[in-house]
Amino acid sequence: MHNRKHLWIRGIVIGALALAVLAGALILLQKEDDAHYAEKRGTMSEHFGQLKTVEWKGQTWREKPAVTTILIAGIDKPDAREQTGRYRNGGQADFLMLLAIDQTDKQIHQLQIDRDTMTDVQILGVFGNEVGTRVLQICLAHSYGGSKQDNAKYTVKAVQNLLDGMEIDGYYVVDYSAVPLLNDVLGGVKVHMDYDMTSVDPAWTKGADIVLHGKDAEAFVRSRMTVGAGTNEERMVRQNEFMRNAINTMNKKISADLSFGEVMLNTLSDIAVTNLSQKRLLEEMNTAYNFTVLPVDHPAGNYSIGADGFMEFHMEEGAAVEWVLSHLYTRVE
Repeated sequence: MHNRKHLWIRGIVIGALALAVLAGALILLQKEDDAHYAEKRGTMSEHFGQLKTVEWKGQTWREKPAVTTILIAGIDKPDAREQTGRYRNGGQADFLMLLAIDQTDKQIHQLQIDRDTMTDVQILGVFGNEVGTRVLQICLAHSYGGSKQDNAKYTVKAVQNLLDGMEIDGYYVVDYSAVPLLNDVLGGVKVHMDYDMTSVDPAWTKGADIVLHGKDAEAFVRSRMTVGAGTNEERMVRQNEFMRNAINTMNKKISADLSFGEVMLNTLSDIAVTNLSQKRLLEEMNTAYNFTVLPVDHPAGNYSIGADGFMEFHMEEGAAVEWVLSHLYTRVE
């Protein structure tokens, strides 16, 4: 592995939710890419026969069986779903969450990737041709491409680059307009104000507990520049607060009525872009809604201001590999 380079449903639930927590447009494009990212089916015995082994720091690691990885992305561009014919205007992926649904251990791992994380991003020329890669903020990968499919391809590839080539089984992407929809189908999500947000709403004082309704939910997860120090790191705390409480509400509703999962997916169907069929999503949701959802992980690293004046997050060398191995692999004694 290259040290430098740096799953619903509770899995899908978290996914829809995480997505709902933000932003939009993704699917696959070229036929070869469709084949690579298409829903993966097969028998368990076939899967066991394909388990990988990796040598890392003198230890042997074996890939866990029956783990599904799903990339959740939220796009900060209201009209991203309508984009056509442009190669550098797909909107930025302000929210990126990798879910790993472990069927064996009945756990759901979560890795949140800061939008400002620096990694190799595919660059396109003015005519849409690939002209190499540059180390950029990972959020910018979604801006490249002339269609939602293109945007998906390059976002997934950027995350794979960051995680040293790890394969991603599926993706689910929406824009910020999904947040109010998800929030309201849940009947409102209660959140705690860790920061003073009176610049957004006078009632949002630090320490207050607020039930979000409609557009308030979008403002809570999206506002940044007028809150606290205005950093994305602080906004990620609010996104996690919303997700955690929304997930708890969803789990209660699904436990009481399994059909709620379908209601939720139908609510988001016109906004979400995914390479997973609704049938597959419902199967996952009704299987994993009672799995243990582990705390959100954030890779170690450092923030700095780049030469262009924009914030950069540099993942600590080896942090990506360490996360993948410790969550998706088992050490061989």
